[in-house]
Amino acid sequence: MCTPRCLADHLALYATQSRRRTSALLLLLHTALTALFGPGEGAFAATDTTGPQVSESCAALVQLNLEAVSGGPAVITSAHTVEVPPGGLEKFIFAQSGYGSPADRGGSRIHSYCDVTGYVAPQNKFELKLPLAAEWNHKFYFHACGGFCGTLFKDACNLGLERGYASATGNGGHESLLGFDGVWAANAPELQEDFGWRSNHVVTLVVKALILHYYGRPIEHSYMAGNSKGGQAALIEAQRFPEDFDALMPSAPVYDYTGRNTVAAAWFAQAITDGHGGSVLNAEAAQAVHKSVLEHCGAQAGTDEGIVTDPPSCKWQPEMIACSQGSSAPDCLSPKQVAAVRRLMEPATNSKGEVIYAYPYIPGTETQWVGWNFFGAPRPNYPPRIANLELPGQFIGYLADATVRHDVDALVFNFDRDPETLVRARRIYDATSFDLRAFKARGGKILMWHGWADGAIMATSSIGYYEGVTKMMGGLRETETFFRLFLVPGVHHGSGGPGYTEFDTLTALEDWVEKGHPPERLIVGRLKNGVLERTRPVYPYPLVARYSGTGDPTQASSFVPVDPSRH
Repeated sequence: MCTPRCLADHLALYATQSRRRTSALLLLLHTALTALFGPGEGAFAATDTTGPQVSESCAALVQLNLEAVSGGPAVITSAHTVEVPPGGLEKFIFAQSGYGSPADRGGSRIHSYCDVTGYVAPQNKFELKLPLAAEWNHKFYFHACGGFCGTLFKDACNLGLERGYASATGNGGHESLLGFDGVWAANAPELQEDFGWRSNHVVTLVVKALILHYYGRPIEHSYMAGNSKGGQAALIEAQRFPEDFDALMPSAPVYDYTGRNTVAAAWFAQAITDGHGGSVLNAEAAQAVHKSVLEHCGAQAGTDEGIVTDPPSCKWQPEMIACSQGSSAPDCLSPKQVAAVRRLMEPATNSKGEVIYAYPYIPGTETQWVGWNFFGAPRPNYPPRIANLELPGQFIGYLADATVRHDVDALVFNFDRDPETLVRARRIYDATSFDLRAFKARGGKILMWHGWADGAIMATSSIGYYEGVTKMMGGLRETETFFRLFLVPGVHHGSGGPGYTEFDTLTALEDWVEKGHPPERLIVGRLKNGVLERTRPVYPYPLVARYSGTGDPTQASSFVPVDPSRH
């Protein structure tokens, strides 16, 4: 006879394979989970009770036995009720574009929530925030970590929680210092696998079971978002675990995680090195580049927007601001700086001239070269760095192999031999498959966006991935029914920058999934002194926005879509 635990496992497996679950199946699944875990929040959720009963039900989650739950074993380490202060939920320390603002949506709807922490074996820590039953929107939001992960940023949950989502995030399967600390991966192949592809999946399975247990009713829609490595994680879900989420919002995804952290980083490091641990570039050089770029490409859409809106068509070259022979000045580039910028803007190649990384720096990204191609100012708990110099040593030394690889140096990376030694790393960390047929078949949706001014991972890489998927799926028409890419002018790596940082891709994705309205355009805005001073549309790739020639050029209504391939 199948025990309640057995019944729960079988029904949960079936539920992940069937998008349209019947009410009878859900009732049976809840009954089985109640038998497995004991009575939960669902027992009082129907009455929307508040007060002590809520706190007791939240605290009781610590008693759950999760040794046999799908994705486990797992342990709840704490669970307690949190009252939201009058000022609202804490903001995520790394500001993220793509969520609009609480003011746009009338402020947060959340007054209190159940704050749950735990881990899935071996070290996949997670944070889960559960709104009151009356304030829950019946949806699930997961925020994937970025960089090398290793830190549980609890406030990342608030990006979804403020809208009423049951919201979770994780640490990527390990603990480490903020930034690009790879030591955690030394001689730790299981942790490497968790970080590369497994962690978010198993945490998702566990927290979904907790959500069902707590509310006593199913999740209606599941969303996942993440920037950089978090964008890679979202694409991993579409490629490897298409049943986990109904919709994905990857931004600036480093899907070729191995290539960007090794080949590309080494290529850029060898371009900018001064031979003494620093860079031939600096803030003055970047500013000189930016000024010249805008003189040549600041009005690409037919009106002067003060940013580069279509970098691939900008034909700027560093020789345009080379210092005259024997002279130097802040507004020109020395011969070494010209050579450095030229190489930054060329694809990485081997000695045969074969391209081994196809996405070099593009005009407009110079506003985010700091920290990547020359030192920036120190920040608390975040020392100055040149990431492109640092990344190959950390990644190849600690993450690439099952054991430590010694004496790794970005400046001696061999573009003929060294890429061949990264086959194992590519299997673990890369999300380069274009085959999204299973995700599409179950009705999944992807809204991917990338800032054109991103100085960490070029937006052209997202074009490369999207075009690869388009070819695999049989053309643009077959692809845009479930996957659309938006390229936002002047935005850095997930947020910030001189351009249009204000927009709401999450609402656009919700409307696509829940109302059947595919995103035909995003309205993006630019702030000046905290005030919205300019708006424009961004259309799905490959369309671009052009000023119509009439109307206020600072208003989105004055722009029209243009297909560059037809002009």
